[in-house]
Amino acid sequence: MNEEEKKLPPLQETIEELMKKIEELEKEKEEYLANLKRAKNDVLRLQTEYEEKAKIAEEMANANLIYSLLNVLDSFELAFNKYKEEEIEKGFFLIYAQLKDILKKFGLEEMNPLNMKFNPHLHETVKTEFCQKENCSQEDEGLIVEVYSKGYFLKGRLLRPARVKVITH
Repeated sequence: MNEEEKKLPPLQETIEELMKKIEELEKEKEEYLANLKRAKNDVLRLQTEYEEKAKIAEEMANANLIYSLLNVLDSFELAFNKYKEEEIEKGFFLIYAQLKDILKKFGLEEMNPLNMKFNPHLHETVKTEFCQKENCSQEDEGLIVEVYSKGYFLKGRLLRPARVKVITH
């Protein structure tokens, strides 16, 4: 044995140290891989969450626009009831139909609750009226007898409650 061979650790010791180092590196690799997978899942979750929030923001922007246009619809309906001249009525009806089509494309659904039972989640009572029937029954309680403004849903969510007159006893 020469001088250099004497300085080297025994072969078995070297192999054991290297195997130990390999095990440590394997553990470290697994930790990094697990962290990478978690980070990837976090990114995918955040991306989905962002897309959902962006969709909600878009719907809210549309809701604000459509809510503003509802007064125009109300005005047209009022004009239909007041003016009966045929030419004016035709023009109003054309504009009204176009506006309703546009709003429908954005997901607006009309609610006309005439002769339905009052639902505080869908209707707003503007006026109440005592039952005028001779044999008024409990079934008439809360019946909507007049609609002042229709209610509207936007993509299945209530945008504006219907403003109504309700029968009471």
